[in-house]
Amino acid sequence: MLKIGDYNTLRVVKMARGGCYLDGGSREIYLSKADTPAGTVPGDELQVFVYNNGKDSLGATTQEPLAKVGDFAALKVVSTADFGAFLDWGLEKDLFVPKKNWNEPLNAGDTAVVYLLLDYEQTGVIGTCLLDPYFDPDTEDLQFNQEVSLIVWEFTRLGAKVVIDNRYCGLLYRGEIFEPLKIGDRKTGYVKKVREDGLVDVILQPQGFLPASEQAAETIIDALKRAGGSLPLHDKSEPQEIYDRLQMSKKLFKKTIGALYKEQKITIHKDGIELNS
Repeated sequence: MLKIGDYNTLRVVKMARGGCYLDGGSREIYLSKADTPAGTVPGDELQVFVYNNGKDSLGATTQEPLAKVGDFAALKVVSTADFGAFLDWGLEKDLFVPKKNWNEPLNAGDTAVVYLLLDYEQTGVIGTCLLDPYFDPDTEDLQFNQEVSLIVWEFTRLGAKVVIDNRYCGLLYRGEIFEPLKIGDRKTGYVKKVREDGLVDVILQPQGFLPASEQAAETIIDALKRAGGSLPLHDKSEPQEIYDRLQMSKKLFKKTIGALYKEQKITIHKDGIELNS
């Protein structure tokens, strides 16, 4: 069965106008000359991405789009109209997001996080910014401290909502975000808590002192070496000052310098830290 908005392996039926026609079951699908591999002959099988290039027509391409049906993706808004927006998904024909599928106004140049699905007639690919219905509520496979990929898609009073591993809905709490974030940002995160309501709490640093501190200790030592052996950071420093220099939380910084002090790798002064020779 032909999968619209996804990859298909289709047989070449005939050559025409420098390109070729592919067997799409109930119809033939044209593949342009630019997308047809050199030496292609009837009978060959090609892997192509099939999409709607018109109201009643399908197109195929060997180019790789930025997302396919069933994916969440952060895409740039190319243009808008009274009835919807058009997003760049890596193909010549832009992805259409009907206005009823917006969660807030979209403008050219914005980044929108969308879910790709088939339209009502199941003949074309569209996007929606209303993501909640498409998250998987079954989160039992997620484990504490598991590394996951994140896409920031919405901000609330609690923090930043994120798409986890192209599948789940998660939340980064405001008090645990130590860097500027914007819609569409892709980050590596770690599972902090799997909640009964299907939402997952995540954090941008690994949990537990040991894995986090090993990375933090290396960061602090490297920063000390680059700064000539000393840094004006201490337990009274502002959290933002620590993050600006080291990209870590104040809590992690204090724990790590304590460990480095016990290992006699640094000396702690009232106005900063110093690398021991």
